[in-house]
Amino acid sequence: MFYIDQTTPSFINARDEHYTNVRYVIKKKLLGKRFTEAHPKGLDKRIDEVTGIHSTVAAFLNDETNLKDLLIGTPDVLNQFKKRFISKKAIASIKALIRYDAFIDKSADKTFGFYNGYHLAENLGMQTCIYCNRLYTHTIITENREFIARPTFDHWFPQSSYPLLALSFYNLVPSCNVCNSSIKGASPLALKDIFHPYLRHPDTDKLLSFKFSYTLEDHLAAKSKIISGNEFTNNSIKAMKLKELYSGHLDEIRELIYLKKAYSASYINSLNSILKLTLSTDEIYRLAFGVFLDDEHLSKRPLSKLKKDVLAELGIIP
Repeated sequence: MFYIDQTTPSFINARDEHYTNVRYVIKKKLLGKRFTEAHPKGLDKRIDEVTGIHSTVAAFLNDETNLKDLLIGTPDVLNQFKKRFISKKAIASIKALIRYDAFIDKSADKTFGFYNGYHLAENLGMQTCIYCNRLYTHTIITENREFIARPTFDHWFPQSSYPLLALSFYNLVPSCNVCNSSIKGASPLALKDIFHPYLRHPDTDKLLSFKFSYTLEDHLAAKSKIISGNEFTNNSIKAMKLKELYSGHLDEIRELIYLKKAYSASYINSLNSILKLTLSTDEIYRLAFGVFLDDEHLSKRPLSKLKKDVLAELGIIP
């Protein structure tokens, strides 16, 4: 589980492009010819007005402040929208205007005017699952713009229960299929109790704090364990089934223990001279163990946090 850095230019661009494109589609579907703004990508794109929209839904989405809060409001803001509309007619209108199925359609020009889930995933650039860090979540788009692969998007607030939030930027968490479908699914979770990658709680006892470790009789019988720093983290680990997921990665721990025997400190320190290259400390350990040292880079490779924590406990890295 990693918090996503929301200060980078790429992240801000991803958020703003999502807002610009999805806002345009919703307004065009609401107002038709009465909405005269140019397409955000400069395209001559026809998007038909949806008729019969519930008046309260139309009034809410036509208010620019409401629409912006809905599309790029923080998780705390979205939490306030969960029960905004409950009547069957209002919900039917929302589902006609806010269509996640169209957003993830590979034929991006069908509804969203050459912007879809692949573009959002590409803009976010998450390389491993933000929840488990076990699997790659690369976005693959060919030079001819053929959509091949991308992470799934977990609706932290399930779209089945809260269709109004189906296209909210901070409710679309890039994740692997296992965490999205098999672990979290449509389970409702409380923001105050469980980790959200876009929300750092102000209370220190509700900040994510954990490390991987192991139990050991001999290196062939090593088992993983996770040490939690507080109850909030412990609840998050339980909700995301991290202990169960990482029980399948015992071989990686056993290999690191074996490498401890094979790689002495002097060997690590002499890698530069052996290879006749000038390498940074981070590059040396990445070469030897396939692990990043800096926390900010851990999400770039699967199992990076597991490996770093175990290597630190073994005394191989500082």
